[in-house]
Amino acid sequence: MSSKGGPRAKGTDGGDFGHREKVASHYQISSSNKRKLKIAIGFHFLCLIFILLKSAPKILQFFEISLKQYVNVSLPAPALWELVWLSSAVFIPFALYATRKNYPTIMQIYAIGTFVTGISPLVFGIIYHSSDFKMFVVSDTGSVKVEKFYGVPIVLITSVFITVTFLIHSLSIMTAMNLVKAWTPKSGKKKS
Repeated sequence: MSSKGGPRAKGTDGGDFGHREKVASHYQISSSNKRKLKIAIGFHFLCLIFILLKSAPKILQFFEISLKQYVNVSLPAPALWELVWLSSAVFIPFALYATRKNYPTIMQIYAIGTFVTGISPLVFGIIYHSSDFKMFVVSDTGSVKVEKFYGVPIVLITSVFITVTFLIHSLSIMTAMNLVKAWTPKSGKKKS
């Protein structure tokens, strides 16, 4: 507020910002972590699609459906840890619902479920494939017969999948716990 050609009115130079309200830090944390969690869930969906495609022959065989006459791709049978890992998708709706309504208890269910059905099977996957990966890394390319998919060793594809998925789940659990902390009311005395 200034008059034409006159001095500026006192208190309008921007120096009075100190008393203005600011967005509380827990709202800022909540907003940024919700976005990060949704991105992690998107990557989780991509990994889920990958394992579904890899496990499709076994799943279709369970339902007595054969695609051999249509598709001639030989994939290794999915390991038990991969089938257990598929169940980690059950907890994605919990996270999406909790982010929409800011429910810390439901977000804790997502974090625990992701750890149990997401990270634990990956640890078993590391143990399951460790000897194959060690043999692949240590041996000559010609001395050991390595199972390949379009020229790429399957143990390498699986190792990359486990590493990327482990990172995605770890980040989503950390983000979920940050959201729980931001959404949980602080205990203590209120100012009078």
